[in-house]
Amino acid sequence: MADSVKLVVCIASTALFDCSESHQIWLKEGVESYKKYQHSHVTVPLKPGVGFRLVQSLLSLNHSAGKNFVDVILVSRNDSEAGKRVRNSINHYNLDISRMSFTNGTDVTKYLQAWECDLFLTTEEAQVRIVLSANATITSKKIAAGLVCDIAAEATHGSLNEPPSPIIDSSLLAAIASVWPKDQVRIAFDGDGVLFSDEAERVFQTSGLDAFRKYEHEKLDIALSEGPMHSFAIKLQKLRNALAAEEQWRVRTFLVTARNGVGNERVLRTLERWGLQIDETHFLGGLNKTPFLIAIDPAIFFDDSSEHIERAKKYVPAAHIVYGVRNVKPDEVVTSSSTTIPVPEETLANTNT
Repeated sequence: MADSVKLVVCIASTALFDCSESHQIWLKEGVESYKKYQHSHVTVPLKPGVGFRLVQSLLSLNHSAGKNFVDVILVSRNDSEAGKRVRNSINHYNLDISRMSFTNGTDVTKYLQAWECDLFLTTEEAQVRIVLSANATITSKKIAAGLVCDIAAEATHGSLNEPPSPIIDSSLLAAIASVWPKDQVRIAFDGDGVLFSDEAERVFQTSGLDAFRKYEHEKLDIALSEGPMHSFAIKLQKLRNALAAEEQWRVRTFLVTARNGVGNERVLRTLERWGLQIDETHFLGGLNKTPFLIAIDPAIFFDDSSEHIERAKKYVPAAHIVYGVRNVKPDEVVTSSSTTIPVPEETLANTNT
């Protein structure tokens, strides 16, 4: 396989494993207590985190194809000694991860370009913002980045046996999961602010639904701009196409968006113009996405809406794409789909948008 087709995923240790217990010790008692705790628990495997299922399923492609399609890089702000428990956990779960960066406090995002990273998953929002902001200014490779939701039992596959919820009876969850092929990698994307830029979302947020519909009708023949997950989706498609024809079922993609009506057509035309083939497209017209995600049972779901993530994370692994108008901080104003500038809070208080 050509090197240009290889998918490179960089993942923080806290996204791959559930490090919540040791992290609390670090927050409350400091770094020395944290190191002592890790040393005393070095032989105790960490539990899988939110990103574990995606990593495990992607690495399985290498095994089934007999080729190195996917390279997973472990990145951590630990030093090498404190990272020993993480390395032991990787070996415990038989994860084929041999490349790692332990930076001893240095921001790991400094090394993502060197790793030729396609997708970066972390539990630190600031790191996601750094990576996605850099994409707007660099001419080199763009990196997709997601903030995995807080690591909790209900966000892993173990949630299939949780108590019933108003959305779906838990007795049906295992049956839904079993419908899909066992070794298939399923990845679900939101549309605006994820695969696409937030240009249309900004119109909706500032001017309402009627203005959005008018805007989409006027722009029907103009492709939407690329969003923060565009490059990753394209690379994922290249990976699938590199598989033998009888193996391409192993990668399946989904678009789950609140759009409907005229907005559907522009999305479909954009995907066609990009040459991006999404296996399933679900235009929900504002319906709750979670029941559809439960039916899809993805390895991960990407969305720029914290509200959608909060709903979904109880049932499926989810990553928040901290990008665009939905994720502007109180001291920022959006000037384009990819850049922001800081403004005083008192200025914001006097604006009408």
